[in-house]
Amino acid sequence: MYQKWLEAFHYVATEGSFTRAAQKLNVGQPTISSHVGNLEARFGVELFHRKGRSIRLTSVGRTLHRITHDLHGHTQEAIAFLDAARNLEIGELRFSAVGPYDVMELLVAFREQRPSIKCSVRLGLIEDVLNDLEEFKADIGFVGRDCASNTIHSVFYNRHRIFVVVNRRHRLARRRSIRLEELEGEDMIVRTASSTTQAAFNSAATTRGVTPEPVFEIESREGLREAIIRGLGIGVISEAEFAPHPELRPLLVTDSEMFTRAYIICLKSRRNRPLIQDFLQLATSIVDGWEK
Repeated sequence: MYQKWLEAFHYVATEGSFTRAAQKLNVGQPTISSHVGNLEARFGVELFHRKGRSIRLTSVGRTLHRITHDLHGHTQEAIAFLDAARNLEIGELRFSAVGPYDVMELLVAFREQRPSIKCSVRLGLIEDVLNDLEEFKADIGFVGRDCASNTIHSVFYNRHRIFVVVNRRHRLARRRSIRLEELEGEDMIVRTASSTTQAAFNSAATTRGVTPEPVFEIESREGLREAIIRGLGIGVISEAEFAPHPELRPLLVTDSEMFTRAYIICLKSRRNRPLIQDFLQLATSIVDGWEK
């Protein structure tokens, strides 16, 4: 049983195609698909990323393929490897995030639970995160808005207050809190449209009829922070992303609730993959703990 399954997997991995593997083994393609599907189901692993007719080996698939190159005498080694993958003792989980805070917080808990799982993190804009998932460059994403769709599974994780941040020489720097109306006409360094922090502030300011004066637009939060340090204007930064600095003063806005939100996303077609499902369950258990 395992021999046929592993042989089918090997030829699909080698040929890069279920059709060509079936031709090599002189069997029908449904047979090859069934054998590979049975192997994945038996051990609860994902061996190929499938996108239309295109397939690509997963990290588990790549390791198994190295084993099956010389399959004679190595069946037990392959089965032992798949058993370890099923028990989440080996594997890789790749993350893509718009910011480091929430993903790193959860990674600490995940590494305590699954210390042998290899993890990697990419940082980028929300468009980059969604593309990473679609292109199988990442397994799980962290974004600042709900991206649920026909293809994306989205779970709320956390929210963070938004501070107005000023230079220590600013007229408001001695304050700990302000009202939005006090920012009317203030020189402001604004983030690009992809910033959920800036969007939340803009919405609150519009509601209150407040219009700060944009000085210039900047893409990165690092650039925004540096501009405020240089005294070029005020800006908004979420509590999770605010890093203390002698030149910066964070101010709480008292007359408007402004928050950024963190969502964990993955492809719907992959949400039940063992490692992804395990991570989502961990995140849910942490959120449930906060609510008690």
